[in-house]
Amino acid sequence: MAQTNNIFNNEKLRPELKTALEKIDFKQPTEVQEKVIPEMLIGNKVVVQAATGSGKTHAYLLPIFNQIDESAPVTQAVITAPSRELANQLYKVARQLKDASGLNISIEYLGGGNDRNRQIEKASNKAPQLVIATPGRLHDFVSKKIINLENVKVFVIDEADMTLDMGFLGQMDEVMSKLPKNTLLSAFSATIPVKLENFLRKYMAKPEFIVIDNPTVIAPTIQNDLIDVGSGDKKELLYKLLTMGQPYLAVTFANTKKTVDELADYLENQGLKVAKIHGGITERERKRTIRQVREGQYQYVVASDLAARGIDIPGVSLVVNYEIPKDLEFVIHRIGRTGRNNLPGHAITLIYDDEMADIEDLEKLGIHFDFKELKNGELVERTHYHRRDNRRVRTQKLDNNIRGMVKKAKVKRKPGYKKKIQKAIQEDRRQKRKLEERHEMRKAKRRRKREREQARENN
Repeated sequence: MAQTNNIFNNEKLRPELKTALEKIDFKQPTEVQEKVIPEMLIGNKVVVQAATGSGKTHAYLLPIFNQIDESAPVTQAVITAPSRELANQLYKVARQLKDASGLNISIEYLGGGNDRNRQIEKASNKAPQLVIATPGRLHDFVSKKIINLENVKVFVIDEADMTLDMGFLGQMDEVMSKLPKNTLLSAFSATIPVKLENFLRKYMAKPEFIVIDNPTVIAPTIQNDLIDVGSGDKKELLYKLLTMGQPYLAVTFANTKKTVDELADYLENQGLKVAKIHGGITERERKRTIRQVREGQYQYVVASDLAARGIDIPGVSLVVNYEIPKDLEFVIHRIGRTGRNNLPGHAITLIYDDEMADIEDLEKLGIHFDFKELKNGELVERTHYHRRDNRRVRTQKLDNNIRGMVKKAKVKRKPGYKKKIQKAIQEDRRQKRKLEERHEMRKAKRRRKREREQARENN
């Protein structure tokens, strides 16, 4: 694998780009930039697993800008992002790099939210040298021959796992089949599921796999709490949490459009002014709502996971996970909406007892929770949920009658007495295991019921 100590001074990097890095105050490359840029500069295909905020955008933008021939009026590079919000953000970052470098590179954003006919007109009159697009709009323009891919040198799939989750691999497959064989393909993703890896291998023979460890999954500025709802009213608990400290901006995440609508209606009935964001509202309404949130017209937002990775809302001081998402990775993206720019943030996740296994899986991803409960309008420490496991171990201790038999065993008895004790202990433990298995089966049954209910809501 190619190595360099200071990639921003790499001799293969154009001087205009080095000047641009100084102008935008990029002094020290991040780990993903150090590992990815040298590979792409020498023409190696890469599959990169890196978290949001790791600096991956410039890790591929710099090699792309480095390869574009300003004098050739053809499309030479394409970047895809799964949502119009993400694609628009990439477009803005690319424009900033272009302006700082002074390079005469034409860049075009192709995605929803902009006039399609206007995009067709611009792309037809002059082929953009760099295209940043959503999969759907790119597929549309390529299939109608508005965008020609025969001169594309670099093709990057950003947020590849999200592209998979949103069902765009079919469209991507059709687009990528039209790329020249020598195109430098790369993919960037928070996770690399097996289905995604198999898809990428179809087009990328022996790519460099780069995994950037992220030990601080949750920013140290975030207080990350966990509350067991128990038998209480979940909506009522949410209302109390949102109003107990008057947050600057609170975002509540739910898994389905239906739940988002229900929560927004409930909170409005309690007297709160609530903005809601999910894929079911129109693009125009969504844009207006986000603008109003940014302008400070709303203190409370209820959203689906579209806002977790696809929309940037600054100033979030509180995040509440009303439900745990099916894809646990989204918990990281949700919590990451707060505590940005070294500002303090607060995240609260609401769970039921049978969701403890999900919490344990999240902790394996590097997320630490503090177990709390709401008492007299304040969040107070509660016995950590791992103590439940300890209690479960304690319940497996011997019953009093067995304990008495063990004590007597210390006194010399006739032959066979110890075997009798051991047999009694084994039977006691067998009964305990049966009770434990029954408890686990009930938990699994409750979980399956909840999953069926969520599936019905999604349909």
